[in-house]
Amino acid sequence: MKCSMPCFGKSKGSERVKAGNRLLSVLAAAAAFIIVIYFAAELYSLTAHSYTTQTVYHQTVPEVVDAEMFIIRDETVLTTNTAGVTVQIADNGERVSKGSSIAAVFADESSAKNYIEADSLKRKLDVYKSIDGQLKLANIDMDKLSDEIDSAYMNIINDAYNNDFSSLEDCKLTFSEKISRKQVSLEQPVDCSEKIASLTSKIASLESSAKVSSIITAESSGYYVGSPDGYENVLTVESLDNLTPAMLEEALKAEKGEIPSNSIGKIINGYNWYIATVIDTSKAVGFSEGKTVKLILGESSSATVTTKVHSMLSFEGNKTLIVFKCNLMNDELTTLRKVDGKVVINEYSGLKVSKDALRFDEEGQPGVYIRRANIVNFRSVNILYTDDKFIIAAPDEEIKLNYAHLELYDEVIISGKDLSDGMVIG
Repeated sequence: MKCSMPCFGKSKGSERVKAGNRLLSVLAAAAAFIIVIYFAAELYSLTAHSYTTQTVYHQTVPEVVDAEMFIIRDETVLTTNTAGVTVQIADNGERVSKGSSIAAVFADESSAKNYIEADSLKRKLDVYKSIDGQLKLANIDMDKLSDEIDSAYMNIINDAYNNDFSSLEDCKLTFSEKISRKQVSLEQPVDCSEKIASLTSKIASLESSAKVSSIITAESSGYYVGSPDGYENVLTVESLDNLTPAMLEEALKAEKGEIPSNSIGKIINGYNWYIATVIDTSKAVGFSEGKTVKLILGESSSATVTTKVHSMLSFEGNKTLIVFKCNLMNDELTTLRKVDGKVVINEYSGLKVSKDALRFDEEGQPGVYIRRANIVNFRSVNILYTDDKFIIAAPDEEIKLNYAHLELYDEVIISGKDLSDGMVIG
């Protein structure tokens, strides 16, 4: 009986301790929750008020429509009945006159090989003679020369990257010439006499054993191409006036024809050649005969040519067959026939802005927020053109707008929350 009371008192004190521990645990958990909420709010505040800007520049962008194109030229395939090995003399895309030399025939492979090697060495000899001639020059523009060296070097890199080795040797020679000119300008010794003498001797030896059986000349003036592609007779210039959509469709599906075994290339006659394609009539609304139109021939916008509309033919209610005329010619263009290209239906010049920056004012008019120092201002934009990534806005605006118009070199905010006109940001 004596121990019953103390035992009871001890049990009650233990319960109070446990209750206190539970209270402390609850308070600690609540404190931890409050701390987490605090830091989360601070993190949100930091990210919510992070602003990314982009400078506004003036740019011209094309509005294009994809088009499958067929190239039509007035072409004469050249053949020869002279026995032997034929070597091309004229370059692809070179403008030749009637009677000018375009190819040479040799009795055997050895003679042809010696001729080709001698021709290659002649280009090297010309470079060394040019370098030797620099010894007599003064007042060379070093900045311009350095730019030319960089450009020549990049041409070598680009050719190697694109696996285009056709002009690599010429690029290397050009680079060597530029480097040597710099050496000369820096008064470093450059002696080409021994190399010139060696090349001259070797060329003479090769030419003595490279006997030409006959020289083939151009029968008419035009652009020379080293080999036909087999599509020369699919669509001709004579068929342009009677060209139909069905004829074009058939040409685009056609297989190349047989090339004569004795062919030595072809001549593209005249100065004009033609590009036929079909686009939606709605895209050709602004076109008419004689209108100047740019075409992008291939995937790269660098392959852009300026043409004029030669003829137009609407069909099926919403399609238009268009033939464009062009007078530009070079090595690359002579090889084109079936092309996945683009027709530039319009061009827009103005202020280029990321579409992520586009906002709307209280009346629903488009605009952007700009940042000047730590002040945010809303600027109206008069949109000329838009695509998935950017807009082109008028560079200046005379019509009445709710806010001042966006200006060149403004810093446009492209990311950030809770923006408002006149707000101050840190």
